[in-house]
Parts: sequence; C-alpha cells; structure tokens
Amino acid sequence: MNDIIKQLCNTDELVEIYTNPMDSDKFGVAYIVACSDEHFLVHSFQENDLDDGYYVDCIDSVMRIQRNTIYLNNMLQFIKPKTGKYQLPKGYWPDLNLFGAVLSLCQEKQLVAQVAVNHEYNKFGWIKSFNDDVLEMDCLDCDGMFDGTTYLRMENINMVGFGGVDEERRAKLFHNRTHQK
Repeated sequence: MNDIIKQLCNTDELVEIYTNPMDSDKFGVAYIVACSDEHFLVHSFQENDLDDGYYVDCIDSVMRIQRNTIYLNNMLQFIKPKTGKYQLPKGYWPDLNLFGAVLSLCQEKQLVAQVAVNHEYNKFGWIKSFNDDVLEMDCLDCDGMFDGTTYLRMENINMVGFGGVDEERRAKLFHNRTHQK
C-alpha cells in the first residue's frame, strides 16, 4: 500500500480510503496530500464540497483505496483540489514525522484537534504538549464545553485531524460561549 499512497500523494486525484475493519463499506473521500513511510496526510471532504479538514493516519490502517469510481466521479462535480489555509508538507517525505508536524501545527495555531486511538476512541480539544511518549490535551465535549485534560500514549494514537466539521463546530461553540458575557 505504501507505493500506491506515494504515487497518489503526487497527484490531485480524489480517492476513497477504507480504514474501518468493522465496516468494510465505510470510506473517506480525500486527496492524499503527503506521506512518509509510515503515515499519510489527507484533505478530506464530505458530500457536496463540504470541506472536512485534514487528518494524518497510519498507512497500516488502510485496508483498501479506490480510484475513478462512479461515486468519486460524481463527487468531482462538487469537489476540486483546493489550496488550504495551512502550511502543510506535500509529496513524499521519508524522514518526516507527519504526526509531529500536524500536532505542532495544531498546537502553534491553537486549532481544535481530533485525536483517535484505534479509530474508536476520539478526543477533541487543544494540544497542550506532546513528546515521544505522551500527548496532553485540553478536551471539549460535543457541546463545545471544556471537559478536562487528557493524557494519551503516543504509541496508541493512530489518527490526528483538524479543520473538519466536528472540530470547527466544537471550536465555534466554545468561542461563542466564552464571548457571550
């Protein structure tokens, strides 16, 4: 799968990415922006050109990739490659830690991030700190309310996303709540 992802990160081709072993029909629609030997970074979309932000994931989690399907060709009526508002690596970066690059961006820009462990346990919030062992983040619940601080083992994290619908919604709710006084 590494070679296919390397090829796709040098194109502007919209693809279906399957990573859910519990539901083999569930997939994400995205452009593969960058990859290393272990991870890939995508710009993800929902139906009708709804930008769902970026996420970095483990290549090992990819079960299947599909190109040039009827669904994707229909989606292309709405979605075009976009230049994002974030400075992100593009192409193949064999030595780059894509997880670290995304976490640093989220921390520096104070973006609400989504962090997943085993594609099941998702936490949303602001990255406070991270190192090779532990990630610390201030969490937000689904209503944009502060929900404590969590510490996650870096080795258990397999996906980090930002700028998506869920992250932006929580950030907006939090911002609106704290500025209503």
